[in-house]
Amino acid sequence: MGSFLEQMMKISLTAVVSGMETIAETMHEVQQKAEAPDEDENTDDPYTSAYNSVSRLAIVPLIEIAKLPITVIMKTISEATQGIQEHGEEGNEVHSGQEEEAVDQGREVVPLNAQEAALETETTLSEEAEEMYQNTIWQIGRSGRNDFQGKWAATFDYQVGTDLDEVNSPGIPHLITVQDGPKSKGAAEKLNVHFALDRDYADGELAFIYDRWGAEKDQVFVDGELLAPVGGVGKGMFKHVALSLKDVSDGDHVITITTSGETEAGGHRIDYLKLSEIEKSAEQG
Repeated sequence: MGSFLEQMMKISLTAVVSGMETIAETMHEVQQKAEAPDEDENTDDPYTSAYNSVSRLAIVPLIEIAKLPITVIMKTISEATQGIQEHGEEGNEVHSGQEEEAVDQGREVVPLNAQEAALETETTLSEEAEEMYQNTIWQIGRSGRNDFQGKWAATFDYQVGTDLDEVNSPGIPHLITVQDGPKSKGAAEKLNVHFALDRDYADGELAFIYDRWGAEKDQVFVDGELLAPVGGVGKGMFKHVALSLKDVSDGDHVITITTSGETEAGGHRIDYLKLSEIEKSAEQG
C-alpha cells in the first residue's frame, strides 16, 4: 500500500519535471501568478497577507495543473501506473523465489534411484488395500510414544513378546541413525525385530506397517532379503509406510530396518511398527 501511494504522489511531480514544452510553459505561468501581488489584497493586515499567499501557493498550482492538456496528464498517469505494476511484479517474483528456495532447503530428501523407486511403488500398499489388513499379529509402540532411554547401539535386537506392554512402553529404540551417524541415547544403526509365525503365509497375506519421520532413505529387509527401500519425505516430516510381504513360512523370522543418506540430522524417528494379516473375508472376496 505504501509503495502505491508513493507512486501516485510521483504523478504530479512527473508532470512538473517532464521535459515537455507544454508543461514547462504552464508551470512557469503558475509561478508568475503565485508570486504576483493581488490588487485587492490588504497589505496593512499581515495575517490577511500571509493567508492570501498561502492560498495562492496551495490552490493556484492545482488549478493551473488542471489546465494541462488531457493527453499529457493521461500519458503521465499511464507511465506511473505501469511503473507501479512492474515494481509489484518484480517484488512478487523475488518473494516467490525466496519461498520456493526455503521449501527446497526444508525438504532435504535423500532420493531413490529409478530401480529403488519402482520397487518401493510395487511393494507399497494403497490406503484402500491397507484397510484389508485388520488382524494385528504384533504391534510395537504407538504414535507419539515416549523416547527410549537405552544406550546407543550399532545393532539392536528386539524380541517380540518380551515386554509387558509392547504398545505403550516398548524397550526398543525410537531413532534409527545412518552408519557412523550420531551416537545418541535411544538410537541404533540397525534395528532387528525377531518374531515367530504359527503358519505359512502366501504372497500378499502379510503387511509390515510403521510410522517414520525425516529425510533419510530406509531399507527394510525380511530374513536378510531386501523387501523395499523407503524414501524419506523431508527434514522433520512424517511418512506412514505400509509394505506387502512375499511368501513367509511358519517359524522364526526377523525384519530389519536401516537408514542411509547424508543429512543434517543423520537419522530419523520411528514411532511404531506392526505386522498385520489380511482378513479372510477380504482375501476370499
